[in-house]
Amino acid sequence: MQRFKNKIVVVTGAGSGIGRSTALRLDAEGAKLLIVDINEDQLESTQSMLKNKESSSHVVDIASQEKIERFFQDLLNTHKKLDALINVAGVLRFDNSHEVELDNWNKILDINLTGTFFMCRYALPLLLESKGAIVNVSSTAAIGAHAWTAAYSASKGGISAFSKTLAVEYGMRGLNINCVCPASIETPMSSNPHMPKDIDTRLLKKIMPLDGVNRSPDDIASTIAFLASEDAIHINGIDLRVDGGLLT
Repeated sequence: MQRFKNKIVVVTGAGSGIGRSTALRLDAEGAKLLIVDINEDQLESTQSMLKNKESSSHVVDIASQEKIERFFQDLLNTHKKLDALINVAGVLRFDNSHEVELDNWNKILDINLTGTFFMCRYALPLLLESKGAIVNVSSTAAIGAHAWTAAYSASKGGISAFSKTLAVEYGMRGLNINCVCPASIETPMSSNPHMPKDIDTRLLKKIMPLDGVNRSPDDIASTIAFLASEDAIHINGIDLRVDGGLLT
């Protein structure tokens, strides 16, 4: 398939995990990518895997409005258009809710929620011209209840609500905005979590798929590619669970 041939696509969080898998999937389908991450070494590693040598990598802190504004100005000057925005970048931390430090709370919301807002806010004028798509990565934590993830769940719930607002506001103008909600996936962010010492292990069952298998980021990337493509032209404003039946 070449669903993204001649398409300009931005992918955040592309240095590892779901972001990297998404970049590789879209690259295989012909996209010209602008991949974004705060980790330069990981971003360069992803860049080296891309077949399309017209794609480019950009070290950007998505929690900085100034840096995001500059990134989109450069994009406009260079490419003149944007066809899809994929917001994957995020951070995860496990804490007992009564022990969450304000700095950690703010950091998670700044990156996960406010960063997603900044990316969408500056992408929207370009996407309105192309009648493109936004896919935001939310989480089953936005729909169900995951212990020890107060800030993360709040940030992902915000992303889902924000995305629905955009879908209603801009859907009649040709934009498609959807969320993908993964369950536990084997990524660097989730593979070695720092858990509170006194957890009730019975609650771990609430974050595992029915088959007990944590899937690959590739399984999420294929869903993201579908929602960003014209195959999903009549899908708008949804939270698409990719959770192995976790919330069933």
